Amino acid sequence: MLTRISNAIVKVTELGLWLGFLAMVVTVGLQVGARNLLKLPLIWTLDLAQLLFSWLIFIGAAVAFRRGAHYVVDLWPETWARFHLVLEIISILTSALVIYVLIVHGWTLVEIRSTSNVPSLGISHSWMFLPMPICGVLMLIFLVEAVQNMVRRGAQ
Repeated sequence: MLTRISNAIVKVTELGLWLGFLAMVVTVGLQVGARNLLKLPLIWTLDLAQLLFSWLIFIGAAVAFRRGAHYVVDLWPETWARFHLVLEIISILTSALVIYVLIVHGWTLVEIRSTSNVPSLGISHSWMFLPMPICGVLMLIFLVEAVQNMVRRGAQ
């Protein structure tokens, strides 16, 4: 059940990432074109590109976490099963720590920045930091799924 939920989350998230990336490319293209061709600086394009970049980085990191796409260095042979289990547990605990920081301290940043605005976009600065706790929540869901799969593999 959790795998189906995670698959659905990733599918929807990937669509959002594609649309966000397209919007960022268009925004940067518009910024460069307006500045170089029309000699017209569009201030809001820089802020929008930064906003989109922030969302793409953090939400993309959550999807990469689900896929196991982050860098992994193999130092020990796969045949050392017991040692491999210890490393998996350390990896889970480290991931949980990062997830905690993203959710708790990310939300703190959202609250702190909610009192100021991005003048060119007319939105709160908190939108720049909101992807951090969202990333943490997505990673938490994916970590629970990974632990569940690890327990199932161990039980077999």
